[in-house]
Amino acid sequence: MTIENETENSRKSVPIENRNEFLFLYDIKNGNPNGDPDENRPRIDEVTNHCYVTDVRLKRFIRDYLIQTEGEDAILVTKLGSKTVNLTDRVKDSLEKSKLEGKELMESLLDRFIDLRMFGSPLAFKGAPEDWGETSKVTGPIQMNFGETLHKVDEVTFHGTSVFRSKGEAEESEQKMGTFTTYYAIPYGLIAFHGVANENAAKTTGLAKEDLEKFKTALWKGVRETSSAHTRTKRGQQPRMLLNIVYKSRITIKENGSKKEVPTEYHIGALEEKIEIMPTEGTKEEINIRKFGDYSLDFSKLVKAIEIAKEKIEKIEYCISPEFKDLYCKGLISDLVKLAADSQGEMTLVDLDIDRLAGMD
Repeated sequence: MTIENETENSRKSVPIENRNEFLFLYDIKNGNPNGDPDENRPRIDEVTNHCYVTDVRLKRFIRDYLIQTEGEDAILVTKLGSKTVNLTDRVKDSLEKSKLEGKELMESLLDRFIDLRMFGSPLAFKGAPEDWGETSKVTGPIQMNFGETLHKVDEVTFHGTSVFRSKGEAEESEQKMGTFTTYYAIPYGLIAFHGVANENAAKTTGLAKEDLEKFKTALWKGVRETSSAHTRTKRGQQPRMLLNIVYKSRITIKENGSKKEVPTEYHIGALEEKIEIMPTEGTKEEINIRKFGDYSLDFSKLVKAIEIAKEKIEKIEYCISPEFKDLYCKGLISDLVKLAADSQGEMTLVDLDIDRLAGMD
């Protein structure tokens, strides 16, 4: 990979002008959504008994999906062999050969790497322009909190035996050899991630609308479709709900008896905290949740928060898996449809249908 003096195929897209706020739910069964560095056990908060997942883990799924669809050359933080590489490893040779420097160098990197436009990078490099700060840190427009299960979980241990054949000095002396295997998991987890794509930070990295569309697809499919999601501890993952709120770029306010337009500069925040999960009567306690039907969901606080902010909202996008929609989200969608209708065209509702299930027999 090389970086040329002139990038003929540089992006001509305009950075996003609308703030996006998203809530993403996915679940896992008999798996470990995010192992710790020591024993590869699920990361369970000792106070809440909720299992949490780092933003780094989710970004890895997203990057892996983008590698599958955009190619490895489009991703800054990736793996070459078994080694995770960063800005220094990834483009060092190319930068040394390139005559670009300063702002042109940064623009070339942002043109090339979609994950740099999305998530930024804390890495410094020689030749960065002065207006990028002393460390040349690039703050990504898309930022996510740690995800966590909406309910309490308990760790379980799975034991197994791995068997392989070994041949001695003679062909006839073939023997079966085996080793015991152990992995730690949670029986079930409904995991919620909350994040924001900030339009102000997008001016720095050039995150465009088409980049954001690719992000939403990678977010939805990454937890299910990538090779990193097909390991023994991750293969039970399924995307369940993506709700994306697109805020207006500007709103009209009254000030000193007159009207004027100002940037919206607002998002609701903590969307995951506005969902209440309750174990069914047969389940009795949260920690006993093992599957769909073991719990119910209440979205009333989320709907209320959206209703309060509806004058600032341009569009609400959603994608919901069919079984999750049938069991949990009919009321949510009905409430959002009503809010959109009451707005008299000021706010629209869009089914993203990322899995392209609409209209299929």
